[in-house]
Amino acid sequence: MLTNQLASRYAQALYQLAIERQELDAVEQQLIMVEETLAGSDELMTLLYHPQLPVEAKKDTMVKVFGSDLSEHVRNFLLLLIDKRRETALPSIVKEYQILANEGRNITEAEVTTAMPLAPFEQQALADKLSGLTGKKVILKTSIDERIIGGVIVKIGDKLIDGSITRQLKTLEAALLKTEVTRIGVTY
Repeated sequence: MLTNQLASRYAQALYQLAIERQELDAVEQQLIMVEETLAGSDELMTLLYHPQLPVEAKKDTMVKVFGSDLSEHVRNFLLLLIDKRRETALPSIVKEYQILANEGRNITEAEVTTAMPLAPFEQQALADKLSGLTGKKVILKTSIDERIIGGVIVKIGDKLIDGSITRQLKTLEAALLKTEVTRIGVTY
């Protein structure tokens, strides 16, 4: 919980700075690039997240690795995280920043789970329908889970729409178990 609050505060500060400088997209792209670079290098991640490594060594490494790829304020932001020993919160900060940036652009993400891949026209139709429901542009993040048998499960923020066949079968099963069986027209 504390990490989420911390990430939210740092992301909010960076978001406000990006808005003031009209660099919302550029900051997001730079943060994603840093996060992907770190995730792609175990050595770099170990170095950055090692609690006993001196702060200056971490800062020097970040400057050498990312150098001119980062704007001054993004670089300073990362160096501040290292100074405050908050570098392990970077993935959470990036995620929170993306949420804030999408809200600023009137975009929301929907996690969509289906049993089979959706055709492009089906994805577009679903995105359009969800856009109509939310009043925002919807970006789909699709995944496949054959266990749902069919239908679709959509998660937007804290809302869940479960139209899977698995859920419908469970609902039917529960209804049948609650129904009393009587002798209607049955003779022994």
